[in-house]
Amino acid sequence: MATEDTQFVRFLQQECAQLKEENRRLSDEVRALRRYVGALREFQKAIHRFTPEQDVLALLDETLEFALALLDASDGSLMLVDEETDELVFVLVHGIRREALPGFRFSRRRGIAGWVAENAEPAIVNNVRADPRFMADVDERFAFETHSMVAVPLVARGRVLGVIEVINKRTGEVFTEEDASLLSILATLAASALDYATSAAAEQVQAVG
Repeated sequence: MATEDTQFVRFLQQECAQLKEENRRLSDEVRALRRYVGALREFQKAIHRFTPEQDVLALLDETLEFALALLDASDGSLMLVDEETDELVFVLVHGIRREALPGFRFSRRRGIAGWVAENAEPAIVNNVRADPRFMADVDERFAFETHSMVAVPLVARGRVLGVIEVINKRTGEVFTEEDASLLSILATLAASALDYATSAAAEQVQAVG
């Protein structure tokens, strides 16, 4: 009888531990969902405020800020394609290299970002040192340490305009397919705004000419 009681107690302890773990996981998901909703709500407000007369870079900067909030990451960048030189150029950077990286450029066929631009597909890399596409020399040059990243293309009307990278989750957790999907939604909206603003500026130039 005592043995049965001991087994029953152990069973209850195991069930209790499992319930606690499930509760913790659900709590984490609820917090993440609240963060997602809050960031998307703010981004929606930014989209509604946007007009072609405004600086489109301000909207792109907000996009990058919301991306970091959504994915709970510490660093990120937005690169645009320079079609004249066939390069990717760091235009906006958030994180510890915010002042150093803007303006830095490299071949659009190099690195994980280059692969994303060339293939117009997202990339999730949770161990960059094991990925042959990773440009370790950029980390060394700017005294930075990339552990993981998710990168998605900025695509409008079938043309790749640039790439958004989000780097290193604050918690140290891995990036997921859900992260890539959320980032792709932001990238699609940002690319549409960039394309719209660029087209509107070109039309104004033509009208003046």
